[in-house]
Amino acid sequence: MYARAIARMKFGKYDEAEWEIIRELEKCEDDFEGWMMLAELYANHFRDLSQAEQTILDICEHPRTTPSQLSVALHRLADWHLRIGGDPEPAKRALQMIQDRLPGTHLARMARLRMQQLPDTADELRRQQTAATIPLPALGDSLDSEAVSGPTSDPQAAASAARQCVERLTKHPNDIETRERLARLLAEQLNQVDQGLEQLQLLLGLPGQPGAKRAQWLSLMAAWHLRYRNDRVTGREYLERLVREHPESPQAFAARRRLFLLSIEEQRAKPQSGGNPPLDGVR
Repeated sequence: MYARAIARMKFGKYDEAEWEIIRELEKCEDDFEGWMMLAELYANHFRDLSQAEQTILDICEHPRTTPSQLSVALHRLADWHLRIGGDPEPAKRALQMIQDRLPGTHLARMARLRMQQLPDTADELRRQQTAATIPLPALGDSLDSEAVSGPTSDPQAAASAARQCVERLTKHPNDIETRERLARLLAEQLNQVDQGLEQLQLLLGLPGQPGAKRAQWLSLMAAWHLRYRNDRVTGREYLERLVREHPESPQAFAARRRLFLLSIEEQRAKPQSGGNPPLDGVR
């Protein structure tokens, strides 16, 4: 139905794409996918968040919109306010609408959980987005060469950042990104590896977390045990768990190689026993 609109968008003809979508919606005015495509066009290409929001609100008011469609639309609106507008407040309003419209449902609980993870101000959102660009350490060939022997930044600055994370988690204990950042600060910059590992254990205990995140946390725990604690036994256990629970993840492929290298190192470390018997007369 929307092939012409998609073709127009590929060539950057967004005004024409808008008319193509509207023309199709005139034929089938309750088509959810069409209305969402139109809202996406306003948000991502015209950068008109007010028009995109009004389109989403119109979708929510339509009598044939299902609860799951309402949730998808409002989550998408929250995404735009965060990514394009850089403002968590209207994003929270969109998520609150899900809770108001669908009280007591799983969709409402998921919206509430996400809202609790959002920062309180636009400045905090910018800091969080900057922090999110820090990659989690991978279990690749350079794992040992990348090991950090001590704090990598000003200890006072790291301690201050850790306190801010603790304050944030006091109000929003399910803030995933903040807890990840706290774990890294503790283990990698403040030499508090046990406390960092404890934070990752808490993250692993949260229900409903995506497999990609769990694989990252397990890779971190394995890396920290190997790097900072020189604990090959526990490190191996986390590597094996990573391979077992998330076999298709990038971390699992790296973990398999790391397990192979550990096995070779352990074989070389074993004392050689037996051997060929001495020749007659030779001692």
